Order: sequence, then C-alpha cells, then structure tokens
Amino acid sequence: MVGVSASPHPVPETTTQQPRRRQAPFVDRVQAGHQLARNLSEYAGRDDVVIVSVSRGGAVVGSIVASTLGPHTPHMYYKVQAIPCPRMPRLSLGSVAGDGSIRIDTMVAESMNISSTDPHLLRQVSIINKRLQRDQRAFLLLPPTPREMDDRVVIVVDDVVEAGDTMREAVMHLRHSFRPRRVVAAAPVCLADLRKQLQRHVDAVVDIVSPLYVGSVSQWYASGDIVVPSEQQLLERMFVRTSGRFDNS
Repeated sequence: MVGVSASPHPVPETTTQQPRRRQAPFVDRVQAGHQLARNLSEYAGRDDVVIVSVSRGGAVVGSIVASTLGPHTPHMYYKVQAIPCPRMPRLSLGSVAGDGSIRIDTMVAESMNISSTDPHLLRQVSIINKRLQRDQRAFLLLPPTPREMDDRVVIVVDDVVEAGDTMREAVMHLRHSFRPRRVVAAAPVCLADLRKQLQRHVDAVVDIVSPLYVGSVSQWYASGDIVVPSEQQLLERMFVRTSGRFDNS
C-alpha cells in the first residue's frame, strides 16, 4: 500500500479580509473651516468681504472662515430654497429666502405657462416662506441687507456641495436681491461636476476636496451629520435652537 505523505509546505488558511474604511479627511466642520480659510487667504484682512452661510453645517464652517479672515469680517446666515415647478418638481421655478424675498425665473415660468398669480405657485411660496422665516429667526444675527452686501466680495459658504441646489439657489438669489461686486462659492467638499456648473454663476469656486462622487457625509466628516462638542459650542453662539444633527439643507 502506498502511503500519502504530508505536504512539506502547509497551505495557509484563507481568511476573508474586510475592506478597510477610508478615513474621513475632516475630523469636524471646525477643522474643515480652518483649512478652507487657508484657501481663501487672499481675502484676509479686507474690509469689503462678507461671509454668508447657507446651512447650519455651513454656518459652523463660515464662522471659522470669518474669524480667521479677520476679526471684523461680517458673518451672516441666509437660507434659500428653490420653488419646485408644479409638473416638474426637479425644475426650479425660482427661490424664496429667509428674509422673505422671492425670485421668479421668468423664462422658466413663461415656458411652463405659469403666471405670478398662479394659486399653486402662491401656495408653494407661502409654505416655503413660513419654514424659512422660522429657521432664519432662529439665527441670532440679522439676514443680509443691501448696505452690507452691495459692492462687496460675498463668499457663500456651505459644508458640502453634493446636489448643488442649496449653493446654486443661494448664489442666484443673492445676485437677484443684491449687487455684490464679486461672488465666491466656498465649501470644503464640492462635487467635481457641480464645481463646473457653479462656475457659470459665480466669479470663483474655492474648495479643499473636489471628488467625482460625494456619497455619504460621513465619508468627509468623521462625525457625519452628528453635532460634536466643538461644533455645538459655535452653534449655540449663533442659533437660538440647536439639535444634535445637521440637516444638510
């Protein structure tokens, strides 16, 4: 009988390795704000620069940017929301801002045969306006005024530009309501395609990371949409009411 000898080189056991999760580039929005401020250093120390944040996450980033650029750099909060078209919700008919101002895209309205007195439009505007007014009033500082915005360099800040709606609508609404000399869109993370789109509406886009795909917010902030203590301290200085999460809107 022929015996079977053991292999002189034992075959190692195969183990399934779990994919390693990529580390988020930013610990929180405070760190991201400091990094973004460095990329905006050309605006430091100037008396014609205004920072306008367009979300609560953006308000944390914006407050750091403002204080870094100069102790007297104004920082404001300006919520803007698109008015969806009745038959094509993804198409913007215009926008409403937290100060009650309204912008109607006349070309879109005419192409959709919608008048400024359309009952559905007026109802949509009313609903959006009430929501934005409530959120704007929660901010401890007043919204922008022509005196503060006209002939200024306005840096519009958000924490992540992933769909582009918030930043784009804010920029278009600001240009409609005020007369800034220069508008800069700034965010730590800005989707590459949206960066190109925004360049049609602003004078410059400043970011830190410009990925092809944004994905989850937790890919970019270690804390995701959870408010960490360093962020909470800033939020409590700016808002009457705060919660444990960012709405990213």
